[in-house]
Amino acid sequence: MGYLYIGLAGMFWSTIGLFTTNLAKAGLSTEEISFLRLSVGCLILVMYAIIKNPGLLKISKKGLFYSIIIGLLCQGMFNYCYVNAIKSSGSAVAAVLLYTSPIFITVFSKVIYKEKINKMKLISLSTCVVAAILAVTGGSLDLQSISSTGIIFGIMAAVLYSLMPIISKNILDEVNNLTMMIYSFLTGALMLISRVDFTRVSGSITDLNVLPNIIGFGLFSGALAYICYTSGVKSGIELSIAGVIASIELVFAQIIGWTIMGEPFNFVKVIGVMLMMVSAVVAIKSAKTATVENAEDDFEIGKVVEA
Repeated sequence: MGYLYIGLAGMFWSTIGLFTTNLAKAGLSTEEISFLRLSVGCLILVMYAIIKNPGLLKISKKGLFYSIIIGLLCQGMFNYCYVNAIKSSGSAVAAVLLYTSPIFITVFSKVIYKEKINKMKLISLSTCVVAAILAVTGGSLDLQSISSTGIIFGIMAAVLYSLMPIISKNILDEVNNLTMMIYSFLTGALMLISRVDFTRVSGSITDLNVLPNIIGFGLFSGALAYICYTSGVKSGIELSIAGVIASIELVFAQIIGWTIMGEPFNFVKVIGVMLMMVSAVVAIKSAKTATVENAEDDFEIGKVVEA
C-alpha cells in the first residue's frame, strides 16, 4: 500500500502543469497560484476534518513545531526558490534541477535514517535522473538560458522538496498526517500572503470558468497529493525509494501535456517516460532485495546468538 500511496501522490502532482497553465492564463502570478494551492488545499482538509472528526484539528506543540517547519521550508521557501529558478533559467531547466531531488532524499535518508544503498538503488536513481532530463527537455535544452542564479535556486528547490519526507518521518507516528498537512499548508500560505493581489485573486474566484481550476488545483495537486505521499512515508517504505516512485509524476505530466494541452511529444520524450517507469520498477525490486538481505542478516545473527 505504501508504494500505491506514493504512486497516487505522483499522479495527483502531475496535474500541477495543467492547473498552473490555466490559472496563469487567467492573469494570476506564480506566487498567487502557489498561494491558492496551499490555502484552498488547507480549506479542503479542514472541511474534511470537521466532517470526519473535529479532533483532527487538535495538534500537540511538537506536532505544530514540525508542521510549521515543513510549511516554511517545504512549502513557502520551496515555492519561492522554484519560482525564481523558472524566472532565471526557464521552466525546463528548473524542472530538470527539481528532479534531482531523489538524489538528495537518498543522501539524507542514508545519513539520518541509515538506509542502505545497494546497487539496484543506484541504478534506479541514475535511471530516474536521466529519464527526467530526456522527458522534460525532449533532447533539446537551451544551455544559453542557464544562469548561475537559476542553478542555485533550482538546486535549493530540490533540496527543500526532498526535506519534506525526511522531516515528516520523525513526527508521523505521533501526529495524524492530515493534521500535519493542515498546519503546514496554512504556514506556507501565510508565508506567501504578502505577494498576493487579493483584488485579482477574488476576481478569479468569482469567475466560474476559473473557479474549477482553483478548486481542482487545491484538491488534487495540494490536499490529495500530500496526504497520499505522507501516507506512503508513514507506511514505512524507504524514503530513497519513495523519492524515485514519486517521480512517476513526470510520466503522467507528459501524458496530460500531450493529450490535453497539445504539447509536443517526440521520440526522446517517449524514451524518457519509459525509463522513468523502469526506474520505479527497479526501485521496488531494490526494496525487496534489501528486505531479503536484512532477513538473511537477522538469521545469521540469530544463529550466532544461539551458538
